[in-house]
Amino acid sequence: MPTQRVLLVCSQRLFGESMEMVLRRATGIEVIGPWDLDDTVCSRIPEADPRVVVIAEEDPNNEKSVYLAATIMEQYPDLSVICMGLAENVFRVFSTKTLPARSTDLLEAIFGL
Repeated sequence: MPTQRVLLVCSQRLFGESMEMVLRRATGIEVIGPWDLDDTVCSRIPEADPRVVVIAEEDPNNEKSVYLAATIMEQYPDLSVICMGLAENVFRVFSTKTLPARSTDLLEAIFGL
C-alpha cells in the first residue's frame, strides 16, 4: 500500500499538534505540517505534493476554512480535502471524481453518498 501524503492545516497550534500526533501514529501516512491557515497555503501546495489536505479548525464552517477548502478544490481538483473541527463530532470530505457518463454510474454515485 502506497504512503499517503497528508497536508495538515490548522490555525490553532495545540489542535494542530494533537492532530499531527494522531496522524503520525498511523501506518502509511506521511504528515506535512501542521501549516498555519493563512493566505499562502494554496500557493505552497505544489511544493508539498500532498494527496489529501486536512483542515483542522475549532469551527470548520468559519469563512477562512470554507474559502480555503473551496479554493483548493478549484485549483487542485485531484486533491481530497477533509475539514474537521473541535465543536463537532464529524468531519467532512470533499473530493472531485470523474465518472463515465452512464445512468448506472450516476445512480451508484447518488446512492453511494
